Amino acid sequence: MTIFKWATASLLIVGGLMWLGSGTGSLSPSAFADAIPGVDDVQTMTWTDTYYIRMTSEDGKKTWIQKERRLHSYRHPGQYRETMLNEKGETIGVHITDNRAGRMLAINVKEKQAVLKAPLHQRGERSPFAWVGDVIRERKFGDGNRVKSVSLQGQKEIDKTQASVVRAMIQIEDQAELRQDFFFDVASKRLVGISSGQPGRHFDPETAADRDNPAEVQWSRMAPVGSLTHEMVLNPKLDPNEFSLDPPPGYAFEKIAKPTVTEDEMIAYLGAAARFNDNQFPDSAYNAFDRDKFNAVSEKKVADRTAVERALIDIRDKIMLREIYRSPVKQFEEDQTAPNSFHYVGTGVKVGEADRLVGWYKLRNSTKYRAFYGDLAIKDVTAAQLPLNVAK
Repeated sequence: MTIFKWATASLLIVGGLMWLGSGTGSLSPSAFADAIPGVDDVQTMTWTDTYYIRMTSEDGKKTWIQKERRLHSYRHPGQYRETMLNEKGETIGVHITDNRAGRMLAINVKEKQAVLKAPLHQRGERSPFAWVGDVIRERKFGDGNRVKSVSLQGQKEIDKTQASVVRAMIQIEDQAELRQDFFFDVASKRLVGISSGQPGRHFDPETAADRDNPAEVQWSRMAPVGSLTHEMVLNPKLDPNEFSLDPPPGYAFEKIAKPTVTEDEMIAYLGAAARFNDNQFPDSAYNAFDRDKFNAVSEKKVADRTAVERALIDIRDKIMLREIYRSPVKQFEEDQTAPNSFHYVGTGVKVGEADRLVGWYKLRNSTKYRAFYGDLAIKDVTAAQLPLNVAK
């Protein structure tokens, strides 16, 4: 589940008029020129994420919405605490992350276990929602994504607060558009919530047809459909001890090295994805297969899957079990290769074409380039053998 999180903001007067008035219209980046509270220079902050998950009954005929709440707190610079709750509101787990140390303490309350490992997300030392400034000022949203528009969409009440709605439409690489709705307190202009769905399918918990359907004990499928970031508080007093990476007294403790993807696994993953794509290497190494097609295959019984389908699911699951929830190719590139040395040119290459170059890179602390081809062979090559002038 990819959940996008935003921050509290105070917005400006443009051309003598408060842009958070009634009506709709595009907002230029200049509307956010000044420092934004909750986005820039945050010292402490708390918020809640509510996730909405659509459950399907065992017989596949009924659906209902299940909610999950997580409490978050932040302490400058780069310290996070995330508390997972069950349906009764009881704490079932805690993740404490220190980005400066590059470590996360995962606490299992029921089993009284604590594991020190690599963070699930690399956030750096910026404020938790600092990247919102990149979106609304520079129209940037991560690598390969484009913010198509930012506009005003009337008003709505959230957490008993009347709020103006600002909507961003974002093109997520080769997927459908993602819609993000931001709710700003009409009186203070402070951000009080963000609603997010899946690309191409925005979810509104207030209007969903199955929002009031009763839950059943048995289910056959669960799918994330949306999230709400809300209950934001700026500058609360936080206990520094709550961000300690030391395990709680009486808990079993374990240290785990940072998970990574090997060269052989990267090649195996790309090969499995290419075979899944009718023996065609993908246009993007980071988005190596059609997600809708993969999801449909994942719903099949294991015995009904083809060998090609099983191979892709197996290599993907193997890597995800290490808590790597991103492109395995990207993980390999960042962990194993020299900066800016990874290049992918596999568009149009078919599996088995031994004379077609798919990509190349230089392993860290190595002077040689490694090239891989349509038959999945890997060879050491010189810079002169590559199609680009890599020396520059």
